[in-house]
Amino acid sequence: MNLVKADYSGHRISFSEADAWFNATEAAAFYGKKPIEWLRIQEAEKYIEALCEFHKVGVAHFVKTKRGTKSPGTWFHPLLAVPFARWCDVMFAIWCDDQINKILRGNHPHFDWKKMRSEAASSFKVMNEALRLVRDAQDKKTEGYHYSNEARLVNYALAGKSAALNRESLSGEELALLAKLETRNAVLIAQGFDYQTRKATLRIFAAEALSGQAELKLAAIAA
Repeated sequence: MNLVKADYSGHRISFSEADAWFNATEAAAFYGKKPIEWLRIQEAEKYIEALCEFHKVGVAHFVKTKRGTKSPGTWFHPLLAVPFARWCDVMFAIWCDDQINKILRGNHPHFDWKKMRSEAASSFKVMNEALRLVRDAQDKKTEGYHYSNEARLVNYALAGKSAALNRESLSGEELALLAKLETRNAVLIAQGFDYQTRKATLRIFAAEALSGQAELKLAAIAA
């Protein structure tokens, strides 16, 4: 199950990407509660019974328990998420409703992030292919560490350090910039620029891009 990890007041809440099911265990923990406590409330029991009767399905259609290492816990169908979230906190319920609507409509920021992640993966392959083709033309064998060196180069340009980056933790803006750096590096490789020249050039490009993003954010805040 692919997940949408949304942030609410510094707390990560999981929704299923395909149909916006909601990890009630994660949400309840934020308020020092447990989903079972809500399920035992008479009002909740009646609501679930009515849902089951209306849709001609069993409780398992709306409540599931997931075990394992990836977001285990009690999961609620979107039709239960908001009533349950309202029991936790009214503002939290409004936030959950907004998240679910965006996921189901396909316009949640998560989907933009997925697109950026895919583009960064594609540009990484293009960069590696450019490196291989240039080295082939020079009758040089390309080893794994050559590709690693290029990855460290763009990591340095983006983050100021050559250490490996966890791309899953990067923001959409950072992934977009990473894709641009990889594409630009591929062009520089094809043009025959050496490693140190490319490193310096990409670092300058990244710094200018990040500065421009910061200026846009400040302008938006001022407006």
